[in-house]
Amino acid sequence: MPSLIHTLQKLVKKVDQAPDIQQALEIIVENLIGALKIDTCSIFINAPNKEEHLVLMANRGLNEGIVGKIRLKIGEGLVGLVAEKAEPIRLDHAYTHKNYVYFEESGEDAFPIFMGIPIISQRKILGVLVLQRAQVAFDSDDEAFMTTLSTQLANAITHARSSGEIASLLTDQSASISCTLNGVAGAPGMKMGQSVVINHDVSLHNVADKRISDPDDINHEVKLFEAAVDQVKQALYDQAERMKQFLPMEECALFTAYAQMLDSGSLIEDTRNRINEGHWAPSAWGETIQEHADVFTSMEDEYLAERANDILDLGRRVLQRMFSTQVGERVYPQKFVLVGEKISATDLASVPLEGLQAIVSEHGSGASHVAILAHALGIPAVMGVTNLPYTQVEGMVVVADGYSGKAYIDPKQQLLDELKLHISEEEQITDSLNELKSKPAITTDGYRVSLYVNSGLMSDHSPSLRSGAEGIGLYRTEIPFQIRESFPSEDEQFRIYRNVLKTFDGKPVVLRTLDVGGDKPLSYFPIKEDNPFLGWRGIRVTLDHPDIFITQVRAMMRANAGLENLHILLPMISGLQELDDALILIHRAKNEVEEELGEPLRIPLIGAMIEVPSSIYQIDEICQLVDFVSIGTNDLTQYLLAVDRNNESVAELFSSLHPSVLRALEQIVQGANRQNTPVSVCGELAGDPMGVMALMGLGIESLSMSTGSLPRAKKVIRSFSLSELSEFISITKNMSDAQDVRSFYIERLDDRGLGGLIRAGK
Repeated sequence: MPSLIHTLQKLVKKVDQAPDIQQALEIIVENLIGALKIDTCSIFINAPNKEEHLVLMANRGLNEGIVGKIRLKIGEGLVGLVAEKAEPIRLDHAYTHKNYVYFEESGEDAFPIFMGIPIISQRKILGVLVLQRAQVAFDSDDEAFMTTLSTQLANAITHARSSGEIASLLTDQSASISCTLNGVAGAPGMKMGQSVVINHDVSLHNVADKRISDPDDINHEVKLFEAAVDQVKQALYDQAERMKQFLPMEECALFTAYAQMLDSGSLIEDTRNRINEGHWAPSAWGETIQEHADVFTSMEDEYLAERANDILDLGRRVLQRMFSTQVGERVYPQKFVLVGEKISATDLASVPLEGLQAIVSEHGSGASHVAILAHALGIPAVMGVTNLPYTQVEGMVVVADGYSGKAYIDPKQQLLDELKLHISEEEQITDSLNELKSKPAITTDGYRVSLYVNSGLMSDHSPSLRSGAEGIGLYRTEIPFQIRESFPSEDEQFRIYRNVLKTFDGKPVVLRTLDVGGDKPLSYFPIKEDNPFLGWRGIRVTLDHPDIFITQVRAMMRANAGLENLHILLPMISGLQELDDALILIHRAKNEVEEELGEPLRIPLIGAMIEVPSSIYQIDEICQLVDFVSIGTNDLTQYLLAVDRNNESVAELFSSLHPSVLRALEQIVQGANRQNTPVSVCGELAGDPMGVMALMGLGIESLSMSTGSLPRAKKVIRSFSLSELSEFISITKNMSDAQDVRSFYIERLDDRGLGGLIRAGK
């Protein structure tokens, strides 16, 4: 076995270095012949969009000319049986098996000893590996080796299917890479256009280091660096000015903030120091940028990790100036989709926005600044698109679905026609939803629901107000902590909270106390844990550091003076003792601020987040201590189903519409009702049209969601009666799985002509 492991390692390395999938398959069949001392090796691939056909794509040992010609349906022949059963099959006399199918042109009758291994990824059959011998049966070690190899091959096939390589091989249409790729939803909407690829020609990773020692040379390099920084800085200020015609002042401030990063500080000083130590400007700058970006990249929190991309983008732009690789004026199509490996906010600001239809990026997430700006601009964004063939798609038609996170690259005519129909429906729905902004969220039988937005950035405020939101149902206060190099002072926090409270003057604003730790560390307050989701996070951290907690609550109390629209929300409450301790500190902070101001303060409404299963079983006692509860369905679902929704392998199991989750929500609502305590929901379920139906059926009167989800939620609310939704939940909570629940609600939405609201979720 050790020799087989060594063989596997070498083989996998060769496959990874193969320029395309066909050569990867050829490498495997060629090497396995010698490694396992077999007579013939074949690889069948499950043809994309033809799920019933396994096509022979590579072979050694059988007659020539059969590759591409032998096709088997799932279940047909021994190869089809391996695929159907999704498990290995070993036979010493293959031709006596009832499923054996003989292909005369293959010459395989000389090799009766058979072993077939399925190639599987995420429960999908991608193909079958087949080994045959004339003598000597295959043993369990052979099977174990091949099973291990098949898992490695699955990665290569998945990539090839995504990029369209396999489809091209099967259809001889090498000019087309028509494919559908999966990413994550960055900003809602569905649009199409001609693709324009953003290429960052200069790489920060490949800057050669040059040593300099002459004082004149060092001085020259410093001047070169400073000139490049000044040029990029001025360009950013110009972009901020230009974007004012498309975005509110708050969003435009992002580009000013980028420019200010180049004004002074560690980025500039660290680079000057490296130059003075004898490094030429490009490598000194590259090392500094990479050093600062690595600090953010190492953080598990999504928002912080995305800030690394902002720094890298700044780095590329300054480096490009130093190398003077400016290109001529680019001509943009009338309607275009911006496509690239990494698209930054500054890329977005450098293109004609009047023609920009959507964004498709291989890297990034919904927390990317470019996704946030896309949301503010009202254009769809699909981020984190795995295996995006961005170098090959220039000029092709691309359709971006910002609801499902799918990108359709050069779709075939039939699919394109279908997508155009969806886009037309989307435009009609958007027009109709815009009419609802000033209308109340009220059911057909007169039941009123309060709709709020989730926020955490200044750039969220203007879109939130324009959307008709009745206030902020969840303000994530951790973001100001995350973007600093030390804890923000009480005065800094006061200014932030005062701004948001004043912006929403007269409307409730729910400020959640600091929710960091575990998977959301602070760079200056590191927490290393094996299982962060069950670790030191949320209220556990701030209660262990009451100085942090009291400082934050004091800032909130001061900010609320004269406005009186503050609500305080406590995260990650798992028991009564935590709640008692937090309330004692809140009252202490209130008394301190009262004494300093010399006037009485009204204690704000205090709420507890219900996101830990243990809190469900103490809901009555919790409600006796607080003014309201807010359900965080994201974490609650994760804990109830034992599913990490950020783990691709199990992400499909995550659903807040799972009947078990619905029953848990029912228990929370019933307990809160017994204590006359208001219940709100601030998780993603609140912005899902099907989730809105379920939550209202449970009797929840307050929902908080992303700004883009609010119009759709309002449309659903105004289309049903509460009595109908109550009847629906009595049915769905007793169903067997989440898919049944989804199907039920989709049918009801379709009946009302609202299927377009959740088309992407089908």
